[in-house]
Amino acid sequence: MTSLSAPVTSKPSPIDLLLKHDKPVPRYTSYPTAAAFEPMGWQEMADQLARPSAHPLSLYVHVPFCRHACWYCGCNRVTTQLGSKVVGPYLEALTKELELVTASMPQRRRLSQLHWGGGTPNYLNAAEQTLLWETISKHFDADADLEASIEVNPEFVDRPQAFGLRQLGFNRISFGIQDADPTVQKAVNRVVPVDQLRRVMGWLREAEFKSVNVDLICGLPLQTPERFRKTLDLVRELRPDRISLFSFAYLPEQLPLQRKIAADDLPSPRERLAMLEEANQLLTANGYEAIGMDHYAQVGESLAIAARQGSLHRNFQGYTTGGELELLGVGPTAISQFTHLFAQNQRDLKAYYRCLEMGHLPTERGLMVRDPDVLERRSLIQAVMCRFKVEVEIARFQEEWEDLKSLAADGLVTLDEHQGQGSARVTTEGRWLLRTIAAVFDPQQRQRASGSRLL
Repeated sequence: MTSLSAPVTSKPSPIDLLLKHDKPVPRYTSYPTAAAFEPMGWQEMADQLARPSAHPLSLYVHVPFCRHACWYCGCNRVTTQLGSKVVGPYLEALTKELELVTASMPQRRRLSQLHWGGGTPNYLNAAEQTLLWETISKHFDADADLEASIEVNPEFVDRPQAFGLRQLGFNRISFGIQDADPTVQKAVNRVVPVDQLRRVMGWLREAEFKSVNVDLICGLPLQTPERFRKTLDLVRELRPDRISLFSFAYLPEQLPLQRKIAADDLPSPRERLAMLEEANQLLTANGYEAIGMDHYAQVGESLAIAARQGSLHRNFQGYTTGGELELLGVGPTAISQFTHLFAQNQRDLKAYYRCLEMGHLPTERGLMVRDPDVLERRSLIQAVMCRFKVEVEIARFQEEWEDLKSLAADGLVTLDEHQGQGSARVTTEGRWLLRTIAAVFDPQQRQRASGSRLL
């Protein structure tokens, strides 16, 4: 076996490597990505659901409502203070969609995973949460070890709600810290006092959730390494089971809400990298493992175990232990993901309602994928994103192999070649540019770079 990792005589600094190789690239929650979706009618989705299957599903339920808008947010949401006045009709629509979905299925399906996302799922009150849970239970059977997770805004969590969600059946929960500094929180219109964050974590532990995740965002306005260090100290104190550490994607042209954020208030690339590196060092020194891209998990947590066993998977919900489970999404803008079909619901809430009133699935766009080359590239990108390594037949991927050689020259990957087979392994330095490495196998990125940068 021949090692092709180039010796580095003068090793570039991490910031130099990032500035050299950082470019707009997708987050690769799918391949092809959602940017490739085309207009699609409801019949394709109905045909997919009609295929017999004994395998369990992963169900995603989108709850779009928020009490106020966070200025960094790129999610599909409806900002309103109307509460049950908007939730009532929405739950009726979700019920109708679930009826249409299961009517298309030749048999009752089981759920292995259930996730409520948003928006703000805990915008729903206790009675509404119970009604939605019971509606889902009417249409699907739950595996005995169902992984049921929900995202909540900690600002509106109290002790009864924490225990209520656990009693309902949720065993995993996620809440956003983003940044604990009041100055940064005010700059993004999301103010949650540190004492409330501590109380929420205490209630979730008391309620015995199996896993608690917190979200952090690096690169927010007025964020500095000193301020972010205090957030990291809080995280070390709270000790969540999982941590999602996202790099802020500033896209004011695409996300009008972000225009409330002044570009001059954003930390410099060097400051952002310093924060990411410090977070990585602190977390890995305190019992967390780096999982794929952006994620950390305690060594004994299921996500960390899946990563070590090579069974980690990535879909529109991010990293998951669910392997190749079919993903069914309900609610506006929700995406369903099958081996050969992607289908996304109507984004606009009124259009979503109209489709259901007409008695058909609310599919707006999607993509049918049967090309063996595309499916193979999906597998290669998944390998990079989930296992930090990939193997290819060099004669068939000569252009990609040359790109990998260029990345190897800067120490981002190590390469080995044996009898025409090539193996690439992402280095520790290369993990910051994981998406860039995965993009080597994406022909669309060669034609036109799209997506977001790390810095």
